[in-house]
Amino acid sequence: CRIGLIVGTGSNACYVEKVENAQLFDGDRSKPYVLINTEWGAFGDDGALDFVRTEFDRDIDNNSINPGKQLHEKMISGMYMGELVRLVLVKMTNDKLLFNGQGSDLLFKRGNFFTKYVSEIESDKKGTYASCRQVLEELGLGHA
Repeated sequence: CRIGLIVGTGSNACYVEKVENAQLFDGDRSKPYVLINTEWGAFGDDGALDFVRTEFDRDIDNNSINPGKQLHEKMISGMYMGELVRLVLVKMTNDKLLFNGQGSDLLFKRGNFFTKYVSEIESDKKGTYASCRQVLEELGLGHA
């Protein structure tokens, strides 16, 4: 089994399939194998993912350049991860579950929580949280 996977700014997968199993393939069938591009970023555009989409997923989609398209990609790829986290932080702040309910102009502005922050916070050494503190400072949340 050979599979290619991209999980980064975008997301997609491909795999090697026997040409006889590729019913929709209309190319050269003399070769034994064909590469199938799943284009799975568009999975869910038909509503198949509606049951797992959150209010945050819907917000990201509604405010994207292509609403209703590439829904799976918007739910898992790096291009949208920072904004997804920001939306959760905003809701938790507004619900007074984080930061004593005191956000910042930077936190409340769309696009200000970068995906790189997720990696930086996740890579913090246990007990130090230096990267997390730095991110909070950059977002004007030094009071947290």
